Amino acid sequence: MSHPSTRRRFIEIMPFVGAGFLAACSPKVETPAPSVSAPPPPPSVAAAPEPTPTPVAAPASPAPTQEVAKSTAPAVLPMLDEKAAQAMALGYVADAARADKAKYAVWAAGRQCNGCALYQGKAGDVAGPCPLFAGKQVAAKGWCMSWVKKA
Repeated sequence: MSHPSTRRRFIEIMPFVGAGFLAACSPKVETPAPSVSAPPPPPSVAAAPEPTPTPVAAPASPAPTQEVAKSTAPAVLPMLDEKAAQAMALGYVADAARADKAKYAVWAAGRQCNGCALYQGKAGDVAGPCPLFAGKQVAAKGWCMSWVKKA
């Protein structure tokens, strides 16, 4: 018996071809060969005990300076500029009252960054990080069109 039409044959084998193609294009993950642990060395016959080192008092460290305190403090992220490309694309403003209500129909009174699920600042902070604007802080009283109510 002859093969079915070319189109029907194509449809029959396509799922297998697609799976083969994906398998061929996926990165190869090599599993490490199991390691064989070497037996421990035989105990030494005439091993003398090692002398115990005498503890030496460390010199007193000077009091921390302001310079040291600054370096250990967490880095403060810079504020997001309203004129940055990502900020302009999302209609971000540092003060929600200044949002363009005609342009952004999703704007509503009371919607501010500090009430958004994406805002990562603590309650009472003036500004905090937002994953939409990586490496920048947004104003707690700010707004953008990606605002989502906090749960």
